[in-house]
Amino acid sequence: MSESKQEPDNLLLAALAPQERNRLNPFLRRVELSVGDEMTIPGEPIENLYFPIDAVSSTVHEMSDGSTIETGLMGVEGLVGVQVWLRQQTTPAHTFIQVPGTALKMSTENFIREVRDRQFTPLNDLIARYVHAFLVLTSLVAACNRLHPVNERLCRWLSMVHNRVRKSEFPLRQEFLAQMLGVHRPTVSIAAHMLQEAGLIQYHYGKMSIINPNGLEEGACECYQLMESEFDKIFAQPWREAASKQAGSKDARA
Repeated sequence: MSESKQEPDNLLLAALAPQERNRLNPFLRRVELSVGDEMTIPGEPIENLYFPIDAVSSTVHEMSDGSTIETGLMGVEGLVGVQVWLRQQTTPAHTFIQVPGTALKMSTENFIREVRDRQFTPLNDLIARYVHAFLVLTSLVAACNRLHPVNERLCRWLSMVHNRVRKSEFPLRQEFLAQMLGVHRPTVSIAAHMLQEAGLIQYHYGKMSIINPNGLEEGACECYQLMESEFDKIFAQPWREAASKQAGSKDARA
């Protein structure tokens, strides 16, 4: 008899004991998210939180001249709307969906009652670890944008998105990618062409295909491993494809 395939889940929720996960189920609703769907709007109350499964969101800051740059991204490893856990009702950051997919949605009211203000739930400990990792990511993004060349930053960004969507092809507009990296579109076009010539990616009509994920990681700046290693610490089991392979290699050598 073949085993039934387990339904994909957000990693924070999947790390909970079955009893606690089942307790939260009535407050979670699976939703489909499209490119551009807004999760947080600057200055407006955060009404819902999202536990992504295969969707990826970007948090960006917008300047008065209209320019934007990404300061963080969230996917299967995390939680969108974490400001509520930090006891904030609003945020100056704008968070929206960059790669479409599914997520589990929980109202702010239910989250405060059933998670944040509940005395005994291990989810609070998991979210605390996630918040620390996310703060490390945001600080490294600032340094990365200042110090590293665009081709290395592009490798880092695409590797991180690939880890979160867990599939080799996803929709991605080039102008959107330029905004995320804080560069002009011709600059990101040249960098993407270099990666395509190297056989790492293929980009065609708004579709990004990751051809060589290991090569892409090797081309990334040092920030990639520093960022992802902090998220690795949250979970007992490897969650990244590369981390899983490394763990398998170690097991084989043991």
